Amino acid sequence: MGKAPHYAGLTAASSYDTAVRIVARALLEEIVATTPAVLHGDDTRAVHDMRVSIRRLRSALETFGDAFPAKRRKRLQRTMRSIGRALAPVRDADVHLAVLRAALGGATGVDRPGIAYAIDTLHERQRVALAAFAIELSQFDRERFADDVDA
Repeated sequence: MGKAPHYAGLTAASSYDTAVRIVARALLEEIVATTPAVLHGDDTRAVHDMRVSIRRLRSALETFGDAFPAKRRKRLQRTMRSIGRALAPVRDADVHLAVLRAALGGATGVDRPGIAYAIDTLHERQRVALAAFAIELSQFDRERFADDVDA
């Protein structure tokens, strides 16, 4: 998802409230679209893309916050913050595993077992972090969130 999503229906003639909802809905759809690949557990790009979408949606909610009643905006922001925080350890492990795997390729015979052990340990931590993320995500009520965005 290197580039921003297409905001279908957004035109220069769109009202402020309509534009905000189109942008927020498109970003929510990006998050939902990456969910299966993230939960599968072996797509580092999907994890990165979901984090980017979450940050973009949080930024949009901050930028266009006045388009939402304060209580609803805070609930939307809190939800995205907790999902993003739950996903952070998964992404951190992805980054560290990439570095360790690269190091393993150039390691000497004496260093290989230690690096392999670090990879195994980090992979297990990543698996636990992904399970915790899945639990956090299971509590996310997409329909209510979408209703809050569209209302």
